[in-house]
Amino acid sequence: MKTAAAFIVLFVLSCNAFSQIPFNQTDETNFTLGLQSYRQGDYSTAYQYFNEVMKDSLNQRSADAFYYGARTLFNLHEYPESVSAIDTFLVRFPLDGRRYEMFYIQGADLYELGQDSTAAVKFITAIDSAADAVVQSEAVASLRALVDFSLSFGEIESVFEECHSRLSAMTVAVGFARRAYFSDKLPNAERILKEFKQRFPQPGTGSGEVGRWIDRIADDSLLARSSVKIGALLPLEYGSGVGDRLLLGIQLALDNYNATARTKVGLVLKNYAGVMLNLYSDMDALTQDTSVKAIIGPVFSDDVSQVAHLADTARVPTITPTATQVGLTRSNPYVFQANPSFRTRARAVADYAVNVLHLRRIAVLSPSDSYGKIIAGYFVDRLKELGVKPVSVAYFESGTTDLSLQIEQIKQAAATFKEPYVDFGPLNTQEQASLIAYGLSPVYLDSLIRVRGSVDAYDLFGKNPVNVADSLGIPLDDRSNLGDFDALRSLGAIFVPLTSSKDMGVVGAQLAYYNVKTQLLGTDDWYDMNQLSNNEMYVDGVIFCSDTYFNTSSPAYVAASDSLSEISDVDFDRVVSYGYDLTNDLLNIIKSGNTSRTAIENALKYNTYAGLHSTISFDGNNSNHYIHILQFKNGNIVDLGEVSTR
Repeated sequence: MKTAAAFIVLFVLSCNAFSQIPFNQTDETNFTLGLQSYRQGDYSTAYQYFNEVMKDSLNQRSADAFYYGARTLFNLHEYPESVSAIDTFLVRFPLDGRRYEMFYIQGADLYELGQDSTAAVKFITAIDSAADAVVQSEAVASLRALVDFSLSFGEIESVFEECHSRLSAMTVAVGFARRAYFSDKLPNAERILKEFKQRFPQPGTGSGEVGRWIDRIADDSLLARSSVKIGALLPLEYGSGVGDRLLLGIQLALDNYNATARTKVGLVLKNYAGVMLNLYSDMDALTQDTSVKAIIGPVFSDDVSQVAHLADTARVPTITPTATQVGLTRSNPYVFQANPSFRTRARAVADYAVNVLHLRRIAVLSPSDSYGKIIAGYFVDRLKELGVKPVSVAYFESGTTDLSLQIEQIKQAAATFKEPYVDFGPLNTQEQASLIAYGLSPVYLDSLIRVRGSVDAYDLFGKNPVNVADSLGIPLDDRSNLGDFDALRSLGAIFVPLTSSKDMGVVGAQLAYYNVKTQLLGTDDWYDMNQLSNNEMYVDGVIFCSDTYFNTSSPAYVAASDSLSEISDVDFDRVVSYGYDLTNDLLNIIKSGNTSRTAIENALKYNTYAGLHSTISFDGNNSNHYIHILQFKNGNIVDLGEVSTR
């Protein structure tokens, strides 16, 4: 009764106060002009007018000026000033109907200032008290974004205690579960979900979703007793890191499989958090757990090399989903590499250029950092294996805007580039017989001898002409058929293994400026649609390799993407697909009856799995040798096919 009486007194006093608010014509004019500027997007001018009213004594436009002044300051990115204006508004006008919208704006200010947990509490206040459905909806969306991506698990548990309505509590509890399910914080999620049910026992908003999450967690508890499990050795960041997204894919595949499988497969998750000491002990624990039949992880090449010997000693197949370093599996029979190595990527582009596009005048323009030089080296080595000598190899520093020296080097080399020819005039009888035995028409041979003609060795022998000519005992004559650089004839292609996709605009524009018209070739860093689209006039037609290409219209992709959307806001991207496809590969092997470590290791060595992002095959050297060849053409990505470099 005392509380109610106090409220009535406050209400009466407020009504009396508002009834006595004086009218001020100057402030009325300033507010009108400020509102006009605000609606035109001229926030700087608008605030000048609003501030004049805010500084004045209380009048009919004071509350309005603080309301719009705080919003204007937010739009001007003056966040501390906006927070202060809102605090003043809430103190001076405690019964204003817009006060809960002010809590929402203040939450947005605090988010921009990096005060995420305080911002979350402001959003919760708006959700719990706002009568305006639009404000409430915006506050829910903002709170969910903080829970999904910004707040730590400890902060989420703390702000959950600040929730006083079903809607805000459900937003926090379900958001926590969606993140915790893909981490090692599952018990915490179960506690919050059950607390939600205790606080809001009656059916209503969120009851069904909370119940489904509780059931899902209970099912996972049963899977912990499974005799067949997959280990996951990942660095989790409790956000959108590589390890977190891989775990999303792993768990999605396991969920789909266990929904119908007779023999359930569990998951043992170890989060080494990027700490080497944890990595070693977690890997050792997984190898000692006899129910763990295979391990997915670690993520990075250096991490894999640190624990590879543990996999071999315990004879547990260990598959790294993302490492790309060459040689990780060379002396470790139980280690598998699902992502194609740098060498595989470079070789795939070289193979496509020579064997499919039939190019032989190929230059290399590479960043000078270690990555660029490594990729360029593998590319050049493969060209030489195919019998193609690179026209030129030039290096540039990533981030430079002037490639004039490098392009001039390539142009000069291309203009004087010598190719192997067969001169038919001086051929002796034995050499002529060798050519006929090789398959050359005697009539064609006689005509060439008669006119003392010469033929390009590539046209005569195909790829590896030097090796073929040497095996036949046919002498070759190196010569250049160009005296000056010809924009259309001097080069068949330039291979550019970018370190950063931001360099593609410079490369494309500089080549066009110096009149180098040729086929561009590249590796994964070209697969950046924003950069490709922004530089389309220079790089249209570029061909590059990629470990991932989605057929987004395929039923399998649509089903996987839809399933993921039910449990996470994260898109089904390339990293999620690494975990998803690799886990499905393992589950198919297990489903076929291979439930021991040795059986799974043997099956992996000879198994080929068509995943959503790419084919996975370890046949040969325990390293996946499949990769996509893509082309950017007319604003779109075209899949030219998936190739194997075996």
